[in-house]
Amino acid sequence: MRKTIKDMAKHLKVLIPEVIPKKYSIDSRFLKISNEENILKGILAFRDFLYRLCDVLILEIDLHDDFKKIAHPYENRITISLSYPFLNNIKQILLNIGYHGELQKKADTLTCNNSIFYEKISDSKNFECLRFLTKCGLQIDGIDINEKKQKLSDIEILKISNPDNSTMLLGLKVMAIAEKELSIKYCDILLRCDYRALGKNKTDMLSILKETIKPLSVNVQNFILELHQIHLDNGLNCEAVIKDFWIKVMYSYKKKEIWGINLSLNNDFEITVKTVNTNRYIDTIKKFPIRLQKIIAKGYGCGRKRNANGVCDGGCKGLCIPLDESVLDISESIELWFKKELSCYNKKQ
Repeated sequence: MRKTIKDMAKHLKVLIPEVIPKKYSIDSRFLKISNEENILKGILAFRDFLYRLCDVLILEIDLHDDFKKIAHPYENRITISLSYPFLNNIKQILLNIGYHGELQKKADTLTCNNSIFYEKISDSKNFECLRFLTKCGLQIDGIDINEKKQKLSDIEILKISNPDNSTMLLGLKVMAIAEKELSIKYCDILLRCDYRALGKNKTDMLSILKETIKPLSVNVQNFILELHQIHLDNGLNCEAVIKDFWIKVMYSYKKKEIWGINLSLNNDFEITVKTVNTNRYIDTIKKFPIRLQKIIAKGYGCGRKRNANGVCDGGCKGLCIPLDESVLDISESIELWFKKELSCYNKKQ
């Protein structure tokens, strides 16, 4: 079943950081705009604005649930310009407001011209987006957003404010600059409110992991954190792969991926495993719970190549284990499985 824009909005709320440090070392390029304390307050205010934006999307699902392409059910990375064009239009206008808008002395207004509009959509769709943004708290002066006969090219000056919390404009400004100037391909900074992009220090992998799994129960979080530490202690590399609205924390032996924590719109939370030595410890696998034995027996790789009824079954992602309370029933077997797999690599040295 296709994920609706309501599903996307709920997923986005999970990705937006619930906890943002009160003290965070900001890169000097952003300190030209304001001081560190004000920027951090602005990021918090912008985070709250994004929560509100998601809530409005959820309430108005029927009005904006258009799409050009339905994502493959096993796909992790979702391109919003194809699957959720209205959300993409909103993002582009927010980016333009933040990047091109000039923050006034009191920092309570962004002054813009018609460069804030998204050139790839019609005037009427731009107006639709502006009306939506007013429902999220923005106030737009210098234009009648309900006047259908206006031409965007005739508009000279606009003043954008946020009466509920003007600090949000500073947050929008710095996050838009980060998205425009620092974002790597397929990595959304703005809508995820990725405050780390503003930092001058290298990101701590443990903090990314903790933030990613925070929606899970405490017991499941503890299990994942235990696995994380065990594999760091055994010399595995840990890195985060972030593509748009998909996050994967991946553990690799040298350059070979062993397993990872996956969070995506289509697949929610799951452990993905890419073991290749299971034939070397079959007797151990036979002692695992039947549920885990079936997952391992499935094998991973392209479904068509594995003769999985000639169709894609998501096997190219690896062996998938849903990351919910049920994982605790097989947690000890998972730990042993990974230990056995890693021992095979160590013997090859």
